[in-house]
This record gives sequence, structure tokens and C-alpha cells, in this order.
Amino acid sequence: MPHRGTAHLRVFQPLTAYPDAVQARLIAGTHRSRVEVEAEADERARQRLVRRAADPFPEPGEDELVRVVTDSHGSAFYCPDELGLRAEMAAALLEGAMTPSAFEAAIPAAARAMNRGRALVQLEDEWGLSPDPDEPHGEGGHHRVQTRTATWGVPHGWLAAFDPEEPVQRLVDGETVACRRARVTVARERCAHAAAVLVRHAPESELLGELTVMGEWLGSFHPDSVLELDYGALTSHVWPDDSVYDLWTLLDALEEGDAATGGVAQERLNRRWAAVGMLARAN
Repeated sequence: MPHRGTAHLRVFQPLTAYPDAVQARLIAGTHRSRVEVEAEADERARQRLVRRAADPFPEPGEDELVRVVTDSHGSAFYCPDELGLRAEMAAALLEGAMTPSAFEAAIPAAARAMNRGRALVQLEDEWGLSPDPDEPHGEGGHHRVQTRTATWGVPHGWLAAFDPEEPVQRLVDGETVACRRARVTVARERCAHAAAVLVRHAPESELLGELTVMGEWLGSFHPDSVLELDYGALTSHVWPDDSVYDLWTLLDALEEGDAATGGVAQERLNRRWAAVGMLARAN
């Protein structure tokens, strides 16, 4: 089964933000509706888990899933799944956090090498970039993956990109999956404002580091892009979620020197996500 506690932060860019080769692939990938994309993503995740040999990477030749959102004017924005590239980046992070024997058991070297080769060939052929995927590439600049993933929680740095007054979307009519959306330029301005508050009043806060990374990431995409926070299966555990309201209440309280209000908002945030953390341990 797919991970029941996973949330995603995705950037959807206009078609013109992509090289021609990528544009063609994105257009070809829009034959699935969003409902079908999510169902296919879940089924592929399930298939990877039931393989006889450990291999968390996508199947060779598997067509890439493409998610699409439209704005109020009918303009389309695209987010390729980039699963092979994201899987390689996740493997690189795990490699430094696990013992060599445990890492090899979970992520066989041969499977990883094949996946990495496919991902990097695609970067070179379609984007004109060379390894590594999240490092500078000379005149080609950077390649930033368009999807970030969190398990059993939503980082507070993600929440700062949104406004509690903005309407919440439903990814699929009739489904209990909620998401928030904002223009990337607006989201980046919010993160910058939140960071400025913390620099003045809580410079040692871990959130400040999160916001710095968020600002750099958002700044690497087309300015007309759309940011989406997809609560995924976490929706049923936290919805209705007032975390965005609580975070901005806390930041405003810091700015105003209102320790009592800030303390209440912090306690609400801590209590809500501590309960989600308990679910993670139970699963």
C-alpha cells in the first residue's frame, strides 16, 4: 500500500517553462485525469512494495505521471512526478543515515545504479544538464525537482507559504483529500516575511532555516507557477487543519511582543502534530 501518512508540496509550472522535449512529454502525459494519476501513483507504489527483490525505484520504461492544475482563467500548469530523480536523491540522503549493510539490503546497488543512469540520461537529453540533479550546472543553471514529500507531518516552512483566508481546494470531488494553492511569487513573499520576523525575534529558530531553503527553492521556478500543498492521506487525520492560521498567529505575536497569544498558537501547533506523530509510531 502507498504510505498512508504522506503529504506533498508541488510546484506546477506553465508549459513554456520547460524545454521542448519536456513539453512534448508533459502534453503526452495529460491523457490521465488527476483522479487517474493519483490512483496510478498508488498502484505503482503498491507494486514496488510487493516485489520479490528489494527495489524502491520505478520500473524501466514506465511512463512518467504528470499532474496538471488550471487557474481561474483556464491556463494549465504542469508538475512531472520525477520519481526516478527523487528516488535517487532520497537514496543519497539515506546512505548517510544508515549502516552500509542495512542500506544495501533496502536499496540494492545494482537497482540504484540503473535508476540513477536513467534519471541522469533524461536530465542530459531533455534538460541539457549533467549530474548532480540539485547542484549548479554551469550555463545550464540548476535543476530543482518540483515535488517535496513529508511523512506523518507537514513542515512549518511549507505552511508559511499559504494564507489561512485562502479557500481550500479538493483534489477530487467527493474525496477527502484537501490541498492549498498559491502563486509561487506570493508564496515566496510570505516565506520571506516570515523569515524576516524570525531574524528579528527568534534567530535561533529551526523554522528560519526551513524558510531559507523554501525561499531558494521557490525562487528557482517560473514566476507564474502555482504552489500546491497536497495533504494526501493526512487529510483524514488533521482536517480541518488550522495550522496555517496558528503559524501566522504565532509570527504576528512575535512581531507584536504578545507572548501569551504566541504561546497559545505554539501549543496548538505542537499538540496537533504531536498527535500525528503518535500515529506514525503506531504504524
